Formats: sequence, C-alpha cells, structure tokens
Amino acid sequence: MTDRKKSRRQGVIPLRERGKVAVRGKIPAGVMTTSQMAAIVRVAEEFGRGEVAMTTRLNVEIPGIDRRDAGAVAERLREAGIETGSTGATLRSVVACKGTVCRHGCCDTQGLARAIEEQYGGCELPRKLKISIAGCPNNCARVQLNDIGIMGRRFPRFYADECEGCGACEKVCREGAVRVVDDEVRFSGEACIGCGDCIAICPKDAVGVASEGLRLYLGGRSGRVIRVGTEAEGLVAEEEILDTITKLLDYFRENALPGERLGEMMERVGIEEVFAAAGMRPRS
Repeated sequence: MTDRKKSRRQGVIPLRERGKVAVRGKIPAGVMTTSQMAAIVRVAEEFGRGEVAMTTRLNVEIPGIDRRDAGAVAERLREAGIETGSTGATLRSVVACKGTVCRHGCCDTQGLARAIEEQYGGCELPRKLKISIAGCPNNCARVQLNDIGIMGRRFPRFYADECEGCGACEKVCREGAVRVVDDEVRFSGEACIGCGDCIAICPKDAVGVASEGLRLYLGGRSGRVIRVGTEAEGLVAEEEILDTITKLLDYFRENALPGERLGEMMERVGIEEVFAAAGMRPRS
C-alpha cells in the first residue's frame, strides 16, 4: 500500500517580490462552497493585496502575502475547510472536468477526483505526479498530458427492432460511426470513440449501453518536455479505479529514481512492465 505520508509546508510559493509569497489552497475537483469563497476573499483582503488567482489544476492562490504570515493564512484556510498544498514531489491536485454534471459526461469525474484526493492527495513521491480526469472523449482535461490520465467512455448497442430510422444518432456522431440507410442503422465499431452521445440522443431508446468505463493513459506530461501518455487496452470500472491508482503509485514509489517522472521511468524499465504492474496492457 502506498505510503500516505504528506509533505509538510506545502502550498507556499515564493514570488518575484522579495519576502512575498502566494499561498495555494487545494480545491478538490475544482468545486468550493460559497462560504469557502467568502473566506478566501477575507483572507486575501486581510493578508494579501485583495487578489485571488486560479491555477491550472483548479486550485486557488492568494498572492502578495508576507512570508511571515504564511502560517496564519494557512490556518485561516484550514478553518474554512481548505487545505494548502499541491506543491513539491507529491501527488498534485487531481484535475477533473465537469463531467459529473455535463450532458456529455460518461463518468462521475468530480467524485473520482475527490476519492483519489481523499486517499492519496499530497502523498510524497520520488517526483511530482499529476492525474487528470475527463468525462468523455471531448477531453477538456487534456488527460494524455498527465502522468495518469483517465477518460470516461460509453459504447453503444443498437436495437434494430426499436429503431424508427429518424437519423438522430447519425446527426450527433461526429466520427461517422453511425449511418442510417433505408431506415436502418449501420454502425462501425472501429470508428466509434465511445462518447455515448448517440445513446443519449435516441428518442426511442433504440440505443443502449454495450460497455462503459474508464480508459487510462500513462506517462504523459507537458511543460518543457512533452510526452503523450500511452493508452491502455480496455476499460477500467469506476469502482476499480482506486485499486488501479494504488498499484501505479506503489510501483512508481518503489521503482522511480529520485527526480524521475512516471513517463521517464516507463521508458527506462519498460512500458509493458509498468502496465502489467497495474493489471493492464498498453493498447497496440
């Protein structure tokens, strides 16, 4: 089981101005209450310069804080239910798109992000590791550019006896995987990317779910060195994703060299070996 030890003094970032820092508050799944927002405003006005910034990983930063006040700011945020962090060689804040409430969402993105954060958020690792979750192939969370990328997929099953040939499924399919010819549906499984839009749009319940789950991508990163994550074969059920994440973090902790990102470790020890450690295979 991955060591859940959390790094101390997380969430304090030195700024260009000498003696000034920004304090970063973690916002699980990017969703906060109005009372938390009000608390952040009060802290920014009292200790900062009345400004609040949003980070690319859906956290908040309060800039312009005197370094000596960082501890007091962190305590005030904790009182509002906001922990500081998402810095250093740790599991960084999990990014989730709004798939939980979005009409395109194929999975509970925000629930998954919170579950991962609760179990492993901020745990110490050989180097930082980033996880991103997209609810569908629209991929608003850019999952392939994270160490671990998770994408919801939903594949259709067509029931010819129920279909009236209205063509709604064909109109909504951007990949051309569905065609209606002579009032009959013709479906290409090879062209389908599993967005599930044809399932949601059908007015006669003539399209059901053949399979659904999470597609994983491992070893991606952005920044100065870009690596596109390697896609896994098959789907992982939502209720099994925490077990898969546990295996990946355990392997990373035990096998990565200090300062080595997941993708770099994969290239060194072998992509297939890393996938096998998580009970998966890379997609050919």
